[in-house]
Amino acid sequence: MLGHHPYFSGELLTLADIVAGCAVTILSILGFSLSDNPKLRAWVKSLMQRPAWQTTHPTPEAIEAFKSRMQALMAQYQSGRS
Repeated sequence: MLGHHPYFSGELLTLADIVAGCAVTILSILGFSLSDNPKLRAWVKSLMQRPAWQTTHPTPEAIEAFKSRMQALMAQYQSGRS
């Protein structure tokens, strides 16, 4: 899809890039590596350099806080099911 273009649809960022970018950037948080895919890595890097992306994408700290909250909720849910 990316071919020789910076974005999925060519030279301009589209909704496809934003939606896919949200999913792909989470892969590293889940332990997946993009090291074998240089075009995908470059695409992610270009997304993450955009000011709007930096403003709206959660920071690693926010993601960790969310994970902690979810783990606490799951533990609470599990203890209520016993």
